[in-house]
Amino acid sequence: MRRVYDSEALRRDDEDPFSPVEDDESTSRNHVNWTNVSHALVPQFLRSRAIAVDVETDKDRYESGEEIHFGVTFYNRFPLPVTIVTETPKPWEWSVDGNVEGSELPADHPEERSLFRFDRSERKRFRRTWSGRVRVDEREWRTADRGEHTLSVSIDAVHGTENLRAETTFRIE
Repeated sequence: MRRVYDSEALRRDDEDPFSPVEDDESTSRNHVNWTNVSHALVPQFLRSRAIAVDVETDKDRYESGEEIHFGVTFYNRFPLPVTIVTETPKPWEWSVDGNVEGSELPADHPEERSLFRFDRSERKRFRRTWSGRVRVDEREWRTADRGEHTLSVSIDAVHGTENLRAETTFRIE
């Protein structure tokens, strides 16, 4: 009796359509680009409703000058891939009390659109840290005021921005 590896039963032959495929990256006649299919079939306003946004800090209270660590999660609730068209090349941004990345200076983004892609049911997680200081000038930073502050996260989508936003509050003592 011959062994399997002696019979070359596991060898792939490009001429034989019934032999197993060893390389997933090879092109296939039956390959479907599901991202393109969902982009064509799912309207933009519905795509923005597919993505859930969440933000949370590691604590509720911080000392003045202490770094604030926070996590951001984006989750595709649809069982198919979703692509969001964004207003800027940066797919998402965070702000404290309306100041983008803790800066009172206006954000300087190129006027280009970008794509934020999600596989089906994909969850994207990011960790960020804010220094607890607010940028007021090119070279000047000041410690954030004591009291309650709001941390917001959003995707600046071309359509459906109202659904692509989350916020949380924390207190500086």
